[in-house]
Amino acid sequence: MGIKKILDGNIQVIENIDSWEKAIEIGAQPLIEKGKIKYGYVEGIIQNIKTLGPYVILIPGVAMPHARPDENVLESSLAFLKINEGVKFTEDTDKVYLMFILAAKNSDSHIEIIEKLTDVLGDDEKIEKLIESKTLEELVNNL
Repeated sequence: MGIKKILDGNIQVIENIDSWEKAIEIGAQPLIEKGKIKYGYVEGIIQNIKTLGPYVILIPGVAMPHARPDENVLESSLAFLKINEGVKFTEDTDKVYLMFILAAKNSDSHIEIIEKLTDVLGDDEKIEKLIESKTLEELVNNL
C-alpha cells in the first residue's frame, strides 16, 4: 500500500492557523470522523508536546504529531495537513508547513505507515514540492 492510499481522504490544506494545537486538531479530524481515533488521542498529543517540547518536528518544515498507543487509537492511521503559511511550535522553531498526524494502535501495526512516510520524508525534492504546493490537487500530485 502506497502513501497516497494510506492518506486517501485524510489530506487537508489550510491557508493559515493561529496555533499548533489547533493545527493538530484540524489535521486529526478526518481520523476522528472515520472512527480511527477518539479525541482523547489528540488531547494526548497536545499534552505531550506541552510537557516534552516540540519533539514532533522531524526536519525543518515537517512535523509528525503522535503519542504512545493507547485506548483512544482504534486503528493505526495517518492524516496529512498542509499549512500554506506555516505554524510555529515555539519562537525558537522553524515554521511547520507539513503535518503528518500518526496514530498507532500498538507498537507494531504502524510500521508500514512509517516506512511509506520515510520514503516521502527522505526525498528533499519531494518535501520541497509539497511545501510549495498550495492546493489539495497539487499536494496529492506531489506525494
